[in-house]
Amino acid sequence: MANTTKSATTKRNNRKIHARKFLATPEGKAGLAKKQEEREGIKLARAANAMF
Repeated sequence: MANTTKSATTKRNNRKIHARKFLATPEGKAGLAKKQEEREGIKLARAANAMF
């Protein structure tokens, strides 16, 4: 059992490391900015729907 937990933990940590490395690149920064804009648009749409 301990081996599977360690493996899952290692995979999770590796995903975090690779995400940080990717976000440090120009492509990653552009992708993050695009994703944040999409989230803002979704928030505005939900707020507008809540008003009606």
